[in-house]
Parts: sequence; C-alpha cells; structure tokens
Amino acid sequence: MKKFMIVLLGAVLLGGCDLVNHTKSEAVDTADNIIEETEIEDSKKEVQSSYTAADYIKSVEGNLEANSDALIEKLKEVQTYNFFSEVELLDFMAERNDFHLSITMFSMDRGANEVFYEGKDSNIFSGSMGIVEDVPFSIVLGNETDDFWNFYDQNAEELDTLEKQAITKWFAECWEKANGEAIELPSYFCFHDEYESFDLKKKEQISDDEKWAE
Repeated sequence: MKKFMIVLLGAVLLGGCDLVNHTKSEAVDTADNIIEETEIEDSKKEVQSSYTAADYIKSVEGNLEANSDALIEKLKEVQTYNFFSEVELLDFMAERNDFHLSITMFSMDRGANEVFYEGKDSNIFSGSMGIVEDVPFSIVLGNETDDFWNFYDQNAEELDTLEKQAITKWFAECWEKANGEAIELPSYFCFHDEYESFDLKKKEQISDDEKWAE
C-alpha cells in the first residue's frame, strides 16, 4: 500500500512539473509573439514616408509646366525650318538624367537613319538640334533627401511609368499650343532606349515597328 502511495505521489508531482513547464513554454511563446509583432509594427513605421506617388507626380507636372513657354516657342521655331527633302519624319527624343530632362529633335528617314544634308544651301535643315536642355522635373530639398530616396527606391517602377506619362502629356500639350500640326512631316515623341513612341499627329502610342514601317 505504501509503495502504491509513493508511486501515485510521484506521478502527481511529475504531472505538476509538466504543467508548470508547459505554462512557462506558452508564456515564452506569447512573449516572443509580442516582440515579433512589435518589431513588425516598428518596421512599418520606419518605412512610412511623407511622400506619395500622387503628390510626387503633381510636383513633376508643376515643374514641367513652369517650362512650357520655352518649349512652345522652340516648337514654333521648328515650324519655320526648311527641311531637307530626304527627311521623312521628326523624332523628338527625351532623356532623363538626375531628375533633369533634355529633348533633342532628330530628322530621320523611314529606315531609322538620321538624315544629313551636305549641300551648300544654309536654309536647308537636317540632322539634330536641342529643343530643351536640363529642365528640372523633380527637386529635393534639405533634410528631406533620405526620406525621398527611401520613397523613390521603394516605388521606382511605378514612378518611372508615371514620370514618362507626365512628360509625354506635357510635350503633347505644348505641341498643340504651338500649333505643331503646321509641321507637315510625321512627328513623334519618345524616350531614349524605349521601343515605342507617341504619334503627335494621331495622338496615340505606337510601337517602333509601326513608326518606321509607315
């Protein structure tokens, strides 16, 4: 009988130890979960930015608009040019560098070759010329720099697309205000190293295959 009571007491004590250990384990797991959730929340707070894509593009549009008059005047000037007879289209190519925009006009043939006039008539135009240079379309000031770059890096692909859309729209609107239709040659707006263009006459995006095949 004493032996049975000893065995029973041992079992009770062992069960109590297991219960205590299990309770401790649950407490540790709960604490770990709380710490992990806190770290996630802290991480979210760290990546939050005062910038948004909508606000950024609005600022881009404002910076471009400030340079509209200069672009319109240059496009009006292009209308006065006497283009070489072998020029078949005009290609307005944009390049972005450190948030600055430059646009160059190229006189091209349908074989995607730049056309050059080698005669002596100074009134005949061919080749290329700058339309606008180093137009700032984004300005980052003061201690906002780190916050801006965190925002830009995290949204680079979306912002790249939105930038190109804003710049294309700006150029097309200035083209219309300058009465670009007066230029008889087919005219296109594109970005350097891209494979599509905006047809300024038809007001639609087309592939390079379509541009050069027409």
